[in-house]
Amino acid sequence: MIGAGVSGLAVAGTLRARDLPVTVLERSAGIGGLWRYPDPAEPGPAYPSLHLNTSAKITGYSDFPVPDHYPRYPRHDQVASYLQRYADHKGVTDHVELGVEVESLTRGTDSTWVVTTRDRNGVHRRRRFGHVVVATGHHWSPRLPAFPGDETFPGRRLHSFDYSGPAGHAGRRVVVIGFGNSAADIAVELSRVAAKTIVVQRRGVHVVPKTMLGIPIDEIASAAWWARLEFPEQRRLIETLLRVLRGRLTDYGLAEPDHRVFGGALTISDDLLSRINHGSLVVKPAVSRIVNSSVHFVDGTAVEADDLVYCTGYRIEFPFLPAEWVFEPGGRTALFQRVVSLARPDLYFAGLIRPFGAITRLVQEQAEWIADLVEGVAELPSPAAMRREVAAHLEAAGARYGPSTADSVQVDFAAYLEALRKQRRTSVLTTRRA
Repeated sequence: MIGAGVSGLAVAGTLRARDLPVTVLERSAGIGGLWRYPDPAEPGPAYPSLHLNTSAKITGYSDFPVPDHYPRYPRHDQVASYLQRYADHKGVTDHVELGVEVESLTRGTDSTWVVTTRDRNGVHRRRRFGHVVVATGHHWSPRLPAFPGDETFPGRRLHSFDYSGPAGHAGRRVVVIGFGNSAADIAVELSRVAAKTIVVQRRGVHVVPKTMLGIPIDEIASAAWWARLEFPEQRRLIETLLRVLRGRLTDYGLAEPDHRVFGGALTISDDLLSRINHGSLVVKPAVSRIVNSSVHFVDGTAVEADDLVYCTGYRIEFPFLPAEWVFEPGGRTALFQRVVSLARPDLYFAGLIRPFGAITRLVQEQAEWIADLVEGVAELPSPAAMRREVAAHLEAAGARYGPSTADSVQVDFAAYLEALRKQRRTSVLTTRRA
């Protein structure tokens, strides 16, 4: 198991519950993945004010509920503490090796996996395993776009991965580049201390509050009644509620999305639109160029800036294994049911998905299926059948979301959960017949 975050712990906990041996390799100094606030010398995506934007009730593991005294949207340290207690509860903690980075993953001559690692002291080690599960997530390799002239910028430039809080930006002019969840959180926070805060919106995105009619949106998406609705009905319901609760995005000076709700990633924030309404945040379109301290935009305007904060997402990559084991030639992820490598069917991926809502329940279902396959109580369909499923997913994802790598990991919560459950039933039945 590579990774000790939400996904890695789900799989490791499931394997331990079945008395299957597991070794968890985690390159950071603690359990918790992106929710663990890093040490000063250790990079990481968490920052002091980071909170869940999905409800604790749904984000918690189904067999280990989040404590009742937690708020609906806990802080990062509360989430990290909860994950550590889950690891203890599942008997996983003693099987986690911290400060161990995987450098390569190769096939041995006896069909085992050869995993080469390096620990925090620089010591290399080679070990053999029967199966490998990759649960490194996709929030660790920052994507930093280049703009014409950005090398002339005299101020500070950092990615959200390296953001450590608003204090260092107090009284400064800050341009936040991006309009996703991290950009919304950071821009709102900076707008309370910076002399001026600009947020850059390259394309229209649907901005959604954390709750609708008092119900967390991910609890709506995971409800049984929601799953019974056809997709057009789901979309129409949410769009109607947004129109009533929020109004038009253009009324806030934002670009109108070129897609309908659920046709792309959502930006979830209760505060972003309010800060824009109050003039604390100024919205600008895409950056065209940078000339010294002047940031120019495609609408012909420009602002003077002291700091640039890039909230521009992350690359999905796995430097320790060949790209063709994960991606198709065009760069999109090509995994059977978003879990199994077509090239190496005993190589599994957990959590390499992006749902509308919390990931945890989906990863738990992935974990049960992976454990079925490892334990030998289930089998995979033919390679041709797996290729057809992947091709169908990529075609549907391309049509609904877009052609990028990030679009290819987008899934619909209810539909994907049912697909996993159906796959498990089919796999187990196939094995029993054999």
